[in-house]
Amino acid sequence: MNLRRSLAALILTSSLASGYYHFIRFSSRNAPFNPIVEKFDLAALPEKTLTFQIAENGPVVFATGDSFPALVSQIRAAARVWSEVETSELRLRFGGLFSPGQPVPATPGVDVVFEELPPGVNGYGSVTVRGDQLPGSNFVPIQRSQIVLNRNLANRPSWGTAFFLTAVHEFGHALGLQHSFTSGAMATEVTRGTTKIRPITPDDAAGISVLYPTPAFRQQFGAITGRVTAGNDGIAMASVVAIAPRGAAISALTNPDGTFRIEGLPPGQYYVYAHPLPAALQGEPTPGNILPPVDSTGRPFDFGSNFDTLFFPASRSPFVTVSVVAGEPVEGINFSVTRRTTPGIHSIQTYSFPGQFAVKPAQLYSIDNPRNFLVASGVGLVQNNQPVPGLQISTLGGFATVPADGIRPYSPSPGFFLEARFQFAPFAQDGPGHLLFTRGTDLYVLPNALRLAQRPAPQVDSVTLRPEDGAAVVTGRNFAADTRIHFDGIAATHRTLDDQGRLIVSLPPAFPGHRAAVAAFNSDGQSSLFVQSPFEFVYEGVTESAITAGVSLSTLTLPAGTESLIEITAPQLGATAEGALQAGFNSGDIQVRRLWTTANGRILANVWVSPSAAGTTVSLTVSNGLRLLNQTNALQITASPARLIQASLPPGVSGLVPGTAGQLLVQSPQLAGSPTVSLNGQAATVISYDGGILTFAVPANLPAGPIAVRVGMAGEVGLPLGVQVLPPPALITSVIAGINQIISEARPARPGEILTVTVSGLPESISAFGSSPRLTLSVGGIEHRTISVNALGTAVQFQFILQNSVPTGNLPLNVTIDGVSATLPALPVRGLN
Repeated sequence: MNLRRSLAALILTSSLASGYYHFIRFSSRNAPFNPIVEKFDLAALPEKTLTFQIAENGPVVFATGDSFPALVSQIRAAARVWSEVETSELRLRFGGLFSPGQPVPATPGVDVVFEELPPGVNGYGSVTVRGDQLPGSNFVPIQRSQIVLNRNLANRPSWGTAFFLTAVHEFGHALGLQHSFTSGAMATEVTRGTTKIRPITPDDAAGISVLYPTPAFRQQFGAITGRVTAGNDGIAMASVVAIAPRGAAISALTNPDGTFRIEGLPPGQYYVYAHPLPAALQGEPTPGNILPPVDSTGRPFDFGSNFDTLFFPASRSPFVTVSVVAGEPVEGINFSVTRRTTPGIHSIQTYSFPGQFAVKPAQLYSIDNPRNFLVASGVGLVQNNQPVPGLQISTLGGFATVPADGIRPYSPSPGFFLEARFQFAPFAQDGPGHLLFTRGTDLYVLPNALRLAQRPAPQVDSVTLRPEDGAAVVTGRNFAADTRIHFDGIAATHRTLDDQGRLIVSLPPAFPGHRAAVAAFNSDGQSSLFVQSPFEFVYEGVTESAITAGVSLSTLTLPAGTESLIEITAPQLGATAEGALQAGFNSGDIQVRRLWTTANGRILANVWVSPSAAGTTVSLTVSNGLRLLNQTNALQITASPARLIQASLPPGVSGLVPGTAGQLLVQSPQLAGSPTVSLNGQAATVISYDGGILTFAVPANLPAGPIAVRVGMAGEVGLPLGVQVLPPPALITSVIAGINQIISEARPARPGEILTVTVSGLPESISAFGSSPRLTLSVGGIEHRTISVNALGTAVQFQFILQNSVPTGNLPLNVTIDGVSATLPALPVRGLN
């Protein structure tokens, strides 16, 4: 789970540390302290995308029913968590299976390997190769990171929440994040307060976005700056947290002079508090298991002293809030703290028991529930089998109270745990709850200590195959329109919730005999794993090999420094749905840029080859859902040709539109003359060629889908490039509320109601992907989840609940369906009054 090595070993493997919760060095031991962080250089990553590879040898022991394909699906899902942070430019791509010990690619990447780990250690992530800081830059480039997971998973199945959150955590380390102290993914396992369906918090998103920010990151979010001092001395390595009463908790660590800057704060009201790092627990080399920053010589800075936790401006109770607005820092949030010689209360974790399983963090319910209590353990809570005298527990924001007799020993284990019972305020809303533990001068704040919900966790009773269309019918309890079903690490495409309360989903492909762990997840953060082990669904048929199989390519060689369209033949993959197919080579120097599946079952791929990859031979991993195939020695990379022609689409261009002028960027350093261009072997009319930009006429009758584009010059013809021919724009033809209430200025949409949207003018290929194509939508820039989606020929109809957070006004409704976009510029939205 954590970097549990000796301090010396830690400094050797990850020699930088956190000033925000990143790995940091400073050029001087004197102020001002401008952090130099460790991170991947986006400019060195093709398409700003980092390739990760998984060791093909895998664990040596699995839990009963677990398997390597299931494990790979969970690791890929953990990586996807970080790849989908909208305010981070970094994206992650699965590069397939690799053999440990193979040559290290020149392109930066992450290796996931499996080793025998000491008892209590579930994994660790670290930077293994660094580059030199570039002149004028403020970071040290990471060249290679490694995630080490346990070879023995007998007691830690890949479907479990514990394994998944460990994988998410270690990916965070590999990308440049250290531990933080707001119960997010980057908290240590003791205080981590995330779930499998909500694996990261705003604190984690802010941390990765500070390293790899999008242009909009600092425009959409605010910041808080200040200093923590004791007397005239700055307190180093103090954690300063901005916390909304029922919302985000986002933190930063202070610099050696006590200064800090918290970024990534959504606009709103925050309490701000400063607390010392928790004392090192057994097996941890430093407070909070943090690596301190170092100077230019590699000498670490000292950790700051212990002090009493304090809310801004100077109180043990939260009274004053700080108003944060987008795009501006709030300055002068300073703390004058009192040193203490001994640690206070720290390292608290909470549990609850919705069923027979302990759930962490505690899941409580605003409705009457006999199990509406949590169990807490931590340093400084229990003494002589009783809660320590004078201990009080309160909530931030007043959503609940703990009565005087609500804190008691937890009878099954009174020496380590206490029990706390809550009385909830009327109309307490779903979401995270933050707790304050106080005793005398002691104050400990536990963000995300519990989650509050109004409905019970879902349960899965059965999963059966519907023969007529291959769908899976899932029966259970406490299902709702937002319930989603996962088979191992694959989220099954949601079709509908029928009138019998059954969920109908598309069954992810898997080899016959595969045993999939099936679980249900609700948007409130709960899952069936709270109350039951996953349901085991066994794929029917004769068991086949899940790894080695016949995979072939249309070419056995590609030259270095090129990008080319190839065809992949893999009969054992079976029918592929859009988005389910993935392919990757076992080297970051060779990457699959784009994949297509055609109506006749062909698999087409654009493969990019680094100029430094000549002389290498790589394996190819192809997957379709849970079907995983690996072909060794699939492709050999040859030297780059002297008379090279390389074509690519201009930045921001996704394809060609029939009946318009198309453009390509052409590189041909050794050639000159007038170029030619062909589309699927048919010559196209060249309009102009100027400064490496080739403009040509796209025939009006060109059908939508992938085509091979070739550019010729001076008697040479370049390799084919796969390009998507785009369909005509789709149209949103209706938005309806209730029964035939057409949304208009006279009848605007209202937050909380169900809207039915019809999108027409879609390509007929939409229907080839089943009755529920992939769909994303946003209203006013706020993403929404669909309740149901149905394909109707060249139209799609879907329903969604308009979120309460959507502002009033005439807002854009944006929809993307299987890559086809449609926009309604002004959807009227008004409040309830």
